[in-house]
Amino acid sequence: MTNYERAATALELKIPDMVPIFELMIDDKVIQGICPGGTYEDLAEEYDLDIVLTFTPSSNYRKEWINRQKGIFRDEWGVVRQFSDQTVPFPMDFPIKSEDDLKNYTPPDPLDPFRFKTLERLLKRFKNKKMVGMHVHDTFSYPTYLVGMDRLLMYIIEKPDFVKKLIDISVDHTRRLMEKAAELGADLFVFGDDYGSNAGPLMSPAHFREFFLPGMKALVDLAKSLGTYTIKHTDGNINAILPDIITAGFNGIHPLDPEAGMDIKKVKDEYGKKICIIGNIDTGKILSESDPETVEQVVKETIELVAPGGGYMIASANSIHSHVKPENYRTMLLAARKYGDYRFL
Repeated sequence: MTNYERAATALELKIPDMVPIFELMIDDKVIQGICPGGTYEDLAEEYDLDIVLTFTPSSNYRKEWINRQKGIFRDEWGVVRQFSDQTVPFPMDFPIKSEDDLKNYTPPDPLDPFRFKTLERLLKRFKNKKMVGMHVHDTFSYPTYLVGMDRLLMYIIEKPDFVKKLIDISVDHTRRLMEKAAELGADLFVFGDDYGSNAGPLMSPAHFREFFLPGMKALVDLAKSLGTYTIKHTDGNINAILPDIITAGFNGIHPLDPEAGMDIKKVKDEYGKKICIIGNIDTGKILSESDPETVEQVVKETIELVAPGGGYMIASANSIHSHVKPENYRTMLLAARKYGDYRFL
């Protein structure tokens, strides 16, 4: 099978020749550690990743530097962000402070060619070989960037109509991004909004269903109409809202973090006939703190536990951040091929 065929087979809940390899993001420090002088694309080719994906959605918007030395900038949404030792800059200040601000607010142009530079580069190198995906947002992240997460969650109670207007902006922006990306040749959309912490969902299941699920489902329906696959990424313990997420119709769910209380075998047993299970190699104790021998054993045990019957992709339980040991990630990738051959599962 080609990498594309292997990924598509798993997302269609069938059995490929080998367990596909997926990763949401890989920090450049790790890339350089196992592929010196190389790029993300070079690593994907050398270590046989089945899916390649554009970087965090925030990277698709231009920066206006406020303090370059401190890594502080304003993006095209009007969000003030700051870089840290991690790859994704964190929001510091938000453009919408009142309902009047929203009335006068204009979001960035979703069709600006700048948004698609990375996608076009990946398509040029990997189209029809690997599955090429675009990392996008669904209904939660953009609203949190516009007003701040704490205020957004309070506004669910205090200003529900205001929250729905923010969500409409998000859904419309992502819809138009997706239409253009599919026109360019994207095979997959990965929706990267996080709805949970280790303690549970960030909002009640009822509020999730009322505010965030309808737009999420509309975007999944759009992806289907465009002939593309979908994966839902969300960190945290999402057990309480997982049944609702599955009703949206995603092809895959990621990353099912064991440190957040997600039991990947239980999820596979309960939902494996509806959605492809993707994850859940721990990025903390296993990939950041242990040794290669331990990593190989965990990969072997995870594949033996979850891969039988198909509908599974191996991936980290979050993303490959800067604290992951390069030698451990390399071991994970090699072990996935060593133990992921379905002839022996």
